Amino acid sequence: MVGGEVMKNYFKYLLSICFIIGLCLHSEFVFAESLKGNALKQGDCIGIVAPASGIEDMNIADAINKLQNWGYKVKLSPNLYQQSGYLAGSDQMRADDLNNFFADDEVDAILCLRGGYGSGRILDLLNYEMIKQHPKMVIGYSDITALHMALIKKADLVPVHGAMVIDINDNGYNYTDNQLKLGLANESLGANNEFVLPNNHSLKVLKEGYAKGKIIGGNLSVLASLSGSEYQPNGENCILFIEEVGEDSYVIDRCFQQLWQSGLLKQVKGLIIGNMRRCEPTEPTQFDYSVMQVIKQYADKANIPVVYDMPVGHGAINGFLPLNVEITLDANTANPQIIFNESYVK
Repeated sequence: MVGGEVMKNYFKYLLSICFIIGLCLHSEFVFAESLKGNALKQGDCIGIVAPASGIEDMNIADAINKLQNWGYKVKLSPNLYQQSGYLAGSDQMRADDLNNFFADDEVDAILCLRGGYGSGRILDLLNYEMIKQHPKMVIGYSDITALHMALIKKADLVPVHGAMVIDINDNGYNYTDNQLKLGLANESLGANNEFVLPNNHSLKVLKEGYAKGKIIGGNLSVLASLSGSEYQPNGENCILFIEEVGEDSYVIDRCFQQLWQSGLLKQVKGLIIGNMRRCEPTEPTQFDYSVMQVIKQYADKANIPVVYDMPVGHGAINGFLPLNVEITLDANTANPQIIFNESYVK
């Protein structure tokens, strides 16, 4: 009798497992929530760090004043003013500053000084297990893409592709400033959790379709440089965002080919094209593809929906785009939209 009862319970267990598997196979993919920082409130502290290139001869007083006028305290990393060639100090210095800001409970969010080059050199020096215990918004773009992808891959953090100190270092106030200010406080999205575009700006559709997934990505060249490394993003059930600056169409082609051969473009469910500043040619010539022709070739190969003219990335108009959260890409020609299906903060 005991043996029969054991077998009966065992078969019940198998049936329950089969039922769960069946539900997974016949329902929409359910995403586990990633590690999120807090939305900032008045009096919170923003830590400024330089993971890549150095401050050189920049005076960042205007940016500091702007953040303080928004109601935040500002803390500068100890090595912010270090310079080692084109880097903001040694790799160890830059990694220490970042690790220490994560561990520092006084710092509520981390804002990068600038991009340039160097983030990829410190990825092996970061304490990802510690970072998991102290999730915070890390805001930046360009070369900071390497840092963002590592934080997603190794710590499942929600970083933000957005304006840096170098972008707000003036006396003005524009869309980019407003997006950063509102984004820090979790107020940048629209009434239906849609990404808010500048006035008189709309997304354009390169390939129609509908997709849902976690948004990853950043600068195209930096993403391509991560191919084959342990920090290469996993594109399964994801939507890829890319932006670029100052590259010819054949370089864009080479980067996309690298993402295709590495498998990333074969995995993702959709593609969002941000600012492609000074990427030429914008129109095809007798012996050249336009940038958008190149992108369309890969969109067709991957057979995924694609929108472009997303106002995010290099340029005067640079929106606040959280990464590693679930979004909906609705690429219909009547009203293309990007909707956030979950909050990017706790």
